[in-house]
Amino acid sequence: MPDKKKENDVIGSIEFKKFFDRIPQNDPRKKEFYEIFKILKEDCLRGNKIHHDRWPESYISKYRINNLWRYTLRSGWRIVYTILSQKDSFIVCILEAFSHKDYEKRFGY
Repeated sequence: MPDKKKENDVIGSIEFKKFFDRIPQNDPRKKEFYEIFKILKEDCLRGNKIHHDRWPESYISKYRINNLWRYTLRSGWRIVYTILSQKDSFIVCILEAFSHKDYEKRFGY
């Protein structure tokens, strides 16, 4: 019998964890983030790949990323994440979450 595909791990940067911990439990965004974590555990490629020429220099120097992805939430918020290799699965590391306006500022749109 074939092995069940191992789920990916989803973790957050220190900055994301601080942001996430400040969201009240009854805030609809909290539930939406939990839904996204579940989706990314199952399929880390569900987001949109961000072209290298759009990567903020701060991400390259601080996180030493070699890939960058965006996932747009129903509320219009976006998360930005990178995918790290692990033995037989992947680790999704959420770097930041943004409102649409703040996302455009960070990425220079």
